Amino acid sequence: MIPTNESGRPFKTLVYKGEEFEKLDDNDIKRLSEALVKNDKYFGSIVLKKNNLSDLSALYLADAMKNFEGIRGLDLSKNNLSSRAGEYIGDALTPEYRIHFLSFRGNCLETFGLRRVLEAVNANEHIEMLDIGVISNAGLEMVTDLLKSNTNLNKL
Repeated sequence: MIPTNESGRPFKTLVYKGEEFEKLDDNDIKRLSEALVKNDKYFGSIVLKKNNLSDLSALYLADAMKNFEGIRGLDLSKNNLSSRAGEYIGDALTPEYRIHFLSFRGNCLETFGLRRVLEAVNANEHIEMLDIGVISNAGLEMVTDLLKSNTNLNKL
């Protein structure tokens, strides 16, 4: 984990892919988010795929993102995320936030969460890659409509 009292040496990627018996949960992400806010060396990606993260984890990460701008990529693939997660992360992605990729693969953000993420992606010129996860036909129509004039995404 990231040190909570001092930054230590710089590093570029934090990866934790949970094994069946060692998955991160919302309390772990709360501690990680608190540590991120105190950190002045970390500027990189956070990969948290295949854990037991819920929308509450997304809220903790979104709150950290509002006070810490070092996250350059966020992979929340294959967790237990829904609409609220998309809303929280979308709200944290200000146009100035320098994140380059965002992944919700294997999650279903539903209508409101998907819409909020797509709006944030359109407003943020730094996001080049987006994996929106599982979507319905209506979600696919929304993607087509909301991203039709996006020129920053290289990969969807």
